[in-house]
Amino acid sequence: MKMKIVLIHPTETGVEEILLEEGTLSFGRGSEADNRFADDGLSRLHSTVFREDDKIWIVDENSTNGTFVNGERVSSNGTPLRNGDTIRIGNYTSLKVKFVEETAPVSNAKVQTASAKSSNSTNSNNGLFKLIPIVAIAIAIFAISISAVVIGIKIFIKEPPPVVERDFDDDITSDDTPTKEKETPTPTATQKTVIPTSSNTPGSDNTPITNSPEAPNSPQLPSLPSGKKYLELSDGEKRQFIESRAQKVAGMIGNRVSGSIPPLAIDKIKGFLDAYAKRIGVGRMTGCKFGDNLQATYERASKNAPFIIHAFNQEGVDPQIGMYLAMIESEHCICLQSPTGPLGMFQFTKATGENYGLQTFKGASPTNPDERCKPEPAARAAAKYMKFLTGRYGTGPSSVPLAIGSYNSGEGGLSTNLKTALESNEGLPRDFWSLIANGDKLSKQFQSENFKYVPKFFAAAIIGENPQDFGMTLQPLSTYTK
Repeated sequence: MKMKIVLIHPTETGVEEILLEEGTLSFGRGSEADNRFADDGLSRLHSTVFREDDKIWIVDENSTNGTFVNGERVSSNGTPLRNGDTIRIGNYTSLKVKFVEETAPVSNAKVQTASAKSSNSTNSNNGLFKLIPIVAIAIAIFAISISAVVIGIKIFIKEPPPVVERDFDDDITSDDTPTKEKETPTPTATQKTVIPTSSNTPGSDNTPITNSPEAPNSPQLPSLPSGKKYLELSDGEKRQFIESRAQKVAGMIGNRVSGSIPPLAIDKIKGFLDAYAKRIGVGRMTGCKFGDNLQATYERASKNAPFIIHAFNQEGVDPQIGMYLAMIESEHCICLQSPTGPLGMFQFTKATGENYGLQTFKGASPTNPDERCKPEPAARAAAKYMKFLTGRYGTGPSSVPLAIGSYNSGEGGLSTNLKTALESNEGLPRDFWSLIANGDKLSKQFQSENFKYVPKFFAAAIIGENPQDFGMTLQPLSTYTK
């Protein structure tokens, strides 16, 4: 029998039980949250609890004040929940996890027998003596109820935890107000910040949304030798360049500093980066195709960037994710069709396009297109899809690559492969690079496709955010907001 899982929330009038069913349940104080609490320490969308069978975990949605389980801050990858755990969000909102085993209802026959015995006993008395057992029972029930309430208050209503010093995960100082980190270099003229125009704008509820390529506390990047472009570097210099830029991309899409990326992953990124870089010298093609001149390809991307940035900002997803998904899916050809049928800049199947708001029809093609070939609606659909995927896997620098990988394989397939990788080595970190390190244990489909997909994304992003290092006359793609 499936376990019943509830979150117990103490209130001023008693205790509220929130049933946690299969899927997700979000908390906050805004309209996007499934459960809303009047706690001014909550972000509008603060955190989300996920349930798959009897496994549950909680993910912080880049909230201002953080999410805590048993006093410990929830990790960027999410934190598993167990029976008896206490979740604390906002200034004083507390939720206790409770696993309940369903039991069979009490037999009516037993109840009736007990009732009959009580009736026979009381009928042997008369007058005032008939009331004595009833009064005694009522007093006992009242006393037990008072005791239960007092115990519940002592268990659930605790003193607020001590103020936690803000670390690099906290990038806003008051409710959803963007702020600069200490000692962050002043942005250049090409690094613009997009500020939502209305508090009712989707995506403006939680994280500071920026199209700047700078992530908070970005690692110090080594400079290229004077006068050299990427292709002119030695192999050692190339690897150093890739490692630092890849960490920057991971931090940029995860809104915080990334850890080191393993050498095997750097090898795979380098392979794609070298192939892209060599295209700076090829002739421009007619039409829109894969393999075009590098300058021409990224010029096309710069024209698509403004509405991709807008769509992803609207959903609260980093816009660089959208720009470089479109790069590896279609190289920003707005009506490209793959041999298996997916269509458009983001290569939606008919079913997935419909799930995320696009009007599609069977048999659509570049000569007979549907909305998948319209850049702005397609960008909005891709942003909604990525919001779902990052909600599933987490929004930290080690988790966003999982969401990017699942865009290619489907979240079900990636979940299976991730579980296999994590179970292969106790203590293995929950991130895409763990899958790379355990590739021999995963499916052939994953090895042939996903091992390429995320490293290729990183290669495209490194070039797009550092175009002049590759001989292009462009600014970073994330700065093309108009």
